[in-house]
Amino acid sequence: MLGLLGIGVALILGIGLRIAAGAAVAMMALMWLAEWPLAKGSANPITDYHFIYAVGAVVVALTYAGHTWGLGKWWASLPLVQKHRWLI
Repeated sequence: MLGLLGIGVALILGIGLRIAAGAAVAMMALMWLAEWPLAKGSANPITDYHFIYAVGAVVVALTYAGHTWGLGKWWASLPLVQKHRWLI
């Protein structure tokens, strides 16, 4: 639950979007596997809310939505982030 909280806070604030999006995709994939929709007889075993949330996180990161709607510009201007570009 703390992992989901961290991912959600990063996505909402717009900081560390690359890491947050990667973690969100991994978390959603693991949660999808934990439910295993094929065993429950789900109506649509491929596209469910886990897939939609993962795609949404990737879109937020790729479009740099944090720079427009969040603290992304401020985050990117920090010296630590300038030195380690993977933190953007």
